[in-house]
Amino acid sequence: MSVMLNMLKNKEVLSMAERVVLDYLIENKATLKDFSVEKIAEAAYTSPASVVRMCKKLGYKGFKDFKIDFILSNSKVEIPETAEYKDIILIKDQNSGKKAIENNIRALEETIKLYDEKNYTKAASLIMNARKILIFGKGSSYLVCKDLEMKLRRINKFAISQGESHDQIVDASFTNAKDVIVFVSNSGKTKEIISAALLAKENKTPIISVVKVGSSILADLSDVVLYTSSLESDFRSAAMTSRISQMSVIDALFAKCAYLDIDRSVQALEETYRTIKKYKR
Repeated sequence: MSVMLNMLKNKEVLSMAERVVLDYLIENKATLKDFSVEKIAEAAYTSPASVVRMCKKLGYKGFKDFKIDFILSNSKVEIPETAEYKDIILIKDQNSGKKAIENNIRALEETIKLYDEKNYTKAASLIMNARKILIFGKGSSYLVCKDLEMKLRRINKFAISQGESHDQIVDASFTNAKDVIVFVSNSGKTKEIISAALLAKENKTPIISVVKVGSSILADLSDVVLYTSSLESDFRSAAMTSRISQMSVIDALFAKCAYLDIDRSVQALEETYRTIKKYKR
């Protein structure tokens, strides 16, 4: 049996911290030869002991034996890179305005293919039944978090979005199974986001993630994953297609939330409208 198949087959016997290590190794198999136990533990936001325990549970004497076997089994593996999408700013395209819209349309077309009714219904149910709703994101993803917060508050669901790492850790510390945390992250690998997600997992707090399709640590930590499509690479001029995709997923999630208690939601929206209209005078 190949090392990769053995890792996946035995994933269920691993602890949560060990699974995070395994997922990190699979995602970064091309650069593993340059890593030590300490570097892998740091990159996976866990301890060196968790790395060693994972290796032993997979049948190896220790990390050294695992590393040799893993490198040899993946020595001929090539990781393809897509060159279809070109950043319209970085390539200095004079038709950048029109192409920005075309790229967004393409991202939305791919995002709708990822739509899973069951997952959206489950996510909406967790939100509508939660005692406390927290929404975490960094950078441009935080703008998406703020949008979801405002939408939920309009149907009388008190939600709080946080974009600062310290606040995220503090808020996550006081959550439990009655609450829910929504994480918005394009890569699903942002260190601060993963730290908060691990804390939520320890507290048995349900996790909903809005993350780019593919393998990621955040997706593996989540109870419900709502996938987005992003054409951009990690190096980009700005979050464009990723943000459009995230916003669309948030709109779909909000619509599903409102539908679960549609009469109450419509009543709340009407009350919100009347209140805003009254105080705008």
